[in-house]
Amino acid sequence: MTDDQAIRSLVHRYADAASRRDPVGVACTITTEGTWYAPDLGRFAGRAAMVAFFTSMLDGWNVFLQALMSGVVVVDDANPDCAVGRWFVQETGQRAEGTNLIISGVYHDEYTREDGSWLIRHRRYDPLLRSTDGHVTAQPFPTDVPAIG
Repeated sequence: MTDDQAIRSLVHRYADAASRRDPVGVACTITTEGTWYAPDLGRFAGRAAMVAFFTSMLDGWNVFLQALMSGVVVVDDANPDCAVGRWFVQETGQRAEGTNLIISGVYHDEYTREDGSWLIRHRRYDPLLRSTDGHVTAQPFPTDVPAIG
C-alpha cells in the first residue's frame, strides 16, 4: 500500500469510528500526543483528552454519520514520515431531542508515521455550511490555514 493509500485508509477509519459513535476508535487514529482543534469547540491534546471529548461530543445523538467528500494528501519529500492533508466532509445526524443537523466542513490535517503506521498528529475542523432543522448558516473557508499542494 502506498503512503497516500495508507493515509486515506486512516482518514476513513476515523470517519467510520465517528459514524459508529466510537470515541476510543476515533482517538486511536490520532497520535498519543496529538491535538484536535475546532474554533467553536476548543483544542484537545493527548489521547485521554480525545476520548473524553469525543465521548461527550458523540453522546446524545440518535444517529451521526460522517461522509468524506474529497481529500488531498501530500507526503513531505524532505521527511517521508510526515504528510499533510485536507478533507471536505459532510456530517448528517439527529440529536436525541430530535434536532436534525447537516454540517459540511473541512479538516486540515498533519500526519506522522509511527512504527510503520500513519496517524493524525494534528487535526483542525472548520464547519462551512450548517443546516439545523432547515435553518442554514454559512462560514467562509478559513484564511489562516496553510495551502496544500
